[in-house]
Amino acid sequence: MDAFFAAIEQRDNPLLRGKPVIIGGVPEGRGVVSTCSYEARKYGVHSGMSMAKALKLCPHVQFLSVSGKKILHVSRQLLNILDQVSPRVQPISVDEAFVDIAGMDLVFRNEEELGRGIKSEIKKQLKLTASIGIAPTKILAKLASGLQKPDGLTIIRNDEIEKKIYSLPVEKLWGIGEKTVAVMKKLGIFTIGDLANSSEVRLKQVFGIMGPQMVKVASARLDSPVMRLDELPMEKSMGHEHTFWTDTADTEEILSRLLLLVQKVGRRLRKKNLSGRTITLKIRYDNFQTNTHQSSQSIYLQNEMAIYSVATRLFQKNYGAGRKIRLIGVSVSNLIEGQGTGLELPFQDELIRSKSDSSLLPAVDQIKDEFGENSIWRASVLKL
Repeated sequence: MDAFFAAIEQRDNPLLRGKPVIIGGVPEGRGVVSTCSYEARKYGVHSGMSMAKALKLCPHVQFLSVSGKKILHVSRQLLNILDQVSPRVQPISVDEAFVDIAGMDLVFRNEEELGRGIKSEIKKQLKLTASIGIAPTKILAKLASGLQKPDGLTIIRNDEIEKKIYSLPVEKLWGIGEKTVAVMKKLGIFTIGDLANSSEVRLKQVFGIMGPQMVKVASARLDSPVMRLDELPMEKSMGHEHTFWTDTADTEEILSRLLLLVQKVGRRLRKKNLSGRTITLKIRYDNFQTNTHQSSQSIYLQNEMAIYSVATRLFQKNYGAGRKIRLIGVSVSNLIEGQGTGLELPFQDELIRSKSDSSLLPAVDQIKDEFGENSIWRASVLKL
């Protein structure tokens, strides 16, 4: 989708149409740009940029916070449209999905007619524009979808791969980041064509098993199937993190924020019916030094207060007292399906020993499902 978050707001508020709009954190804090309208992009604003920098580049921009419920509603509408096109749709974010169109030539004369049909239906039902890429592999289709934004349709057929993509910068390929690009440039690899024609043996020596895979991806010799949500492998970890508006050494505030993050992780685990054995605490100090600390338990946990007890012990053991913290995060990994327990840890404290907490959580989930995420919280996080 094109500038999805901002486009929804512009669609619903005529006063924002044709004006630069930024969706993200508040300008006074340390938030970043989630997305921005194309009017804002003309000033150099882009996703991931700090809100403060965005404001300097475009002082007259309209700032809005993310409207989660509205975005999810429109995202579901989008998936409903795509589900009418193919039985194999794989969402990769709220505004992006892969669609397997193999066999669609029995219904549509060609790929262009199919692509324009999807775009037309999205415009008709959602009053939004989408950019579509059609190609022999998923990664090339994703690349193609970004070549003519906004409102684009790019088709790359098998015999057009070299002509249309080999001259593009290698960083255009999904999954190749800045550090990898820097190493590739030292090897004389600047374009997708350079990578496609590279020696797999040479790249394996530099990048390990990923080296030959990147060569095959660039030359469209490696692909993965489009998988529905019910076919996707189980997530390897679940986590949340928070950047403080101002660096803080207030341990009460830090631990309250940590509890809030753990509550979010616990709720996600319960929704997916997962439990985890390894708790990871992430601390980033004011000098940007980032430390991670892990603790693996003998049992699998889903109870958020059990997870919080492990996380707070990691914090108390490893936090440099008095040091100001910029970011705090927590994640749970080594996941399995099914419910774990937080009632049998070796350091059973009163919070964990209380079985009432485990019986309380389903009721809390039900309240949040019906009345929203902010309808009920533990008292110690309310001040946040």
